[in-house]
Amino acid sequence: MSMCRLFGAISVNPLCVTKYLLDDPYSLYVQSKIDPSRLQSDGWGIGFYINGFLKVIKSEKPLYEDYERFKLTVSSIKSNIVIAHVRRASNPRGLPREKLISIENSQPFYYGNHLFAHNGTITIPDDVAQLLGDWRLKIRGLNDSEVYFWYIIKEISEGKNLLEALKNFHDTLSRIWFEKRDKYPSISRPYIGLNMIFSDGEKLYAYCKYDEVLDGKAKSLCYRDQPAMQMTYILDGKRLIVASERTNSEENWQPLRSGQLIIGQIVNGGIKIHVENVE
Repeated sequence: MSMCRLFGAISVNPLCVTKYLLDDPYSLYVQSKIDPSRLQSDGWGIGFYINGFLKVIKSEKPLYEDYERFKLTVSSIKSNIVIAHVRRASNPRGLPREKLISIENSQPFYYGNHLFAHNGTITIPDDVAQLLGDWRLKIRGLNDSEVYFWYIIKEISEGKNLLEALKNFHDTLSRIWFEKRDKYPSISRPYIGLNMIFSDGEKLYAYCKYDEVLDGKAKSLCYRDQPAMQMTYILDGKRLIVASERTNSEENWQPLRSGQLIIGQIVNGGIKIHVENVE
């Protein structure tokens, strides 16, 4: 199972995220190298907003080999919204590895003020790309996650909210699979995990979606006490932190279960959240 690492934060006050990305016992940096059989070796990236403007820094290098640059980058960021991604590349097209590893293939992806990071695999990316219309021309890499991103952006550009876009994406994957599965004798399903973190510069969204029957028995990388694809979050009134799995044991992490979309925003000097079920 390909397993990228996700992190997102929204905070009333500009937040430094070194604790979660660098310092914690199971920080994103530690998660990138803790399991030699599941190394996150295919790039990293961080997106954040400064005075409402999005900035994204990405690398195609393994995080654990690019530590000094990662540390310098993370230490310099103080922002109300941050999304970070560490990549373990999926390869549904069966491409040579050198085609998969590049800045263009590293996440998060962005467009305008929209920022997106995904953990999972879209196993039929070319069929999805066929439905993007002119948005397909914006695809820059060979990362199946990028097709997911541009589908969401297309939906939003047509006036849908993120909840509607996610529902439509899932329905589209199911429809394509129903119509074309005979084309893919070596593939058993249209996706493995739709986990993602997204921002429009005002709100932070995190969505957890995976097959609990097929993938629910695999355990998380570090604490090994939750399903590998289940996400987790902290809410303490002034900030919402979301991650692939908890980075420490002292804070009050809550599960974000398959099918749930959590939305956080700054309201009246605090963080207000609500959780939607995407069915």
